[in-house]
Amino acid sequence: MSYPSLEESIGRVKNNSHYILLLALLLGDPEIREKKTWNVLAKSFFTNYREMILLYCGYDIGPANLERIRVMEPKLFIEYMSGMFRNGMFEESSYEELAEFINLVFDTGYEQSSICNLLKVAHEDYQHIHDGIRMEIKREPARREGI
Repeated sequence: MSYPSLEESIGRVKNNSHYILLLALLLGDPEIREKKTWNVLAKSFFTNYREMILLYCGYDIGPANLERIRVMEPKLFIEYMSGMFRNGMFEESSYEELAEFINLVFDTGYEQSSICNLLKVAHEDYQHIHDGIRMEIKREPARREGI
């Protein structure tokens, strides 16, 4: 089945939200996605119906439905995020929640579970960096007044 014919079929059905959600379950199945032609169909479907599916499932998609930000050095980025997390930059959250939000906003190339594991095992050296930056920020007003 081609995507245009699928879209045409969906368009002919009144109150098609149930069908869209059922198609999301079908086309999101990993076994289905392994097949090249089905995967192409699934990508087109999810590109077109993503926002609708998220809204039907109760997700707040925010003010804009934007593509994730690609990260050039994912491991380093996750190390930085872990350092900020360990230094209390993120209020009331867990590694799991942070991994979920990183995965939502940033394209690191890692699955959410891998991001979570990388956050947990990150180097402790970032405490020194954090403390150094914090001291620089405290000195900054004094430096500006002296300039």
